[in-house]
Amino acid sequence: MLVKWCRTILLTGLAVMSGTYLPVASGQIISFANPFVGVGSAQQEISLNPCLPETEVRNQFGASAALQLQQAVNQWPANLCKDPTIARNLADWLYNSSALLAKTDRPLVMADIIQNRNRTLLACRDLRCLRDKLPAMVDWAKTNLDRTPVYGIEDQPISVEGALLSLPRLSLRGLDLPLPGQRKFCGGGGIDDLDFFSTNLKVSGKAYVLVKCKADNGERKSWILENDGGKDWRAVVDLRASAMQIGNLRRNNHPIIFSYLEESRGTRVRILSYQDNSYREMLRFLVVEDRSKLAHAFEVESQ
Repeated sequence: MLVKWCRTILLTGLAVMSGTYLPVASGQIISFANPFVGVGSAQQEISLNPCLPETEVRNQFGASAALQLQQAVNQWPANLCKDPTIARNLADWLYNSSALLAKTDRPLVMADIIQNRNRTLLACRDLRCLRDKLPAMVDWAKTNLDRTPVYGIEDQPISVEGALLSLPRLSLRGLDLPLPGQRKFCGGGGIDDLDFFSTNLKVSGKAYVLVKCKADNGERKSWILENDGGKDWRAVVDLRASAMQIGNLRRNNHPIIFSYLEESRGTRVRILSYQDNSYREMLRFLVVEDRSKLAHAFEVESQ
């Protein structure tokens, strides 16, 4: 099941237990004996709170995780974790900003802001710098996280996939096969190895078709083909995806596309923007829910 990160959750602050700060979301059941938020891996836990107790990290994740924790702490000014207020604010910022990126309806904008602010914090040479900058950043992240997107009827995100095409040989004259990677992922290079769907993409003067392997082997390979009025169809999207949605924003007169791929560790989200006659990946991240069911964005990469 895809992670449902677009949920309205109010963050209520931080629970404190023996110097360990637990970010709390509405409805979360707090175990004060557990300093972790429940996102799964040591790397993810540490990325949300570099001041986790080393003993707890070692006991939960092993010696290599304790080394990761030390490396994370070393990025920040000395004695960070000895100042409870700054340590709390930093954990609050990291927790809320990662949740904001996972939830927002403006991921390209928010990712840029969050990454710039993280760079600003990492450039701090002393605790005073962090003390001055963090409170406003935390307030900004919480305010935007609590914001519920408001869509008009025509602006609701919708699936790219439409209806199955019954006669693709007639509908797609001029289609050159095999598609890139088709033999590898679909087991053959012919039209009978593929399923074709109409799409909900609407761009003046262009037609689009979604293509999937007829015999899916779990790879979830997908293509979107574009025709601008000529004979030829060409692939403008070529990726693995469990699902794709059309965003409510447009760039270069084309809608933003969100793709989602379920992985063992979470849901891989890719944001695609139309540039130079093709859709290109602008942002990707892994969405993982904590034990309060609040989603967070990890492994953020932007172009």
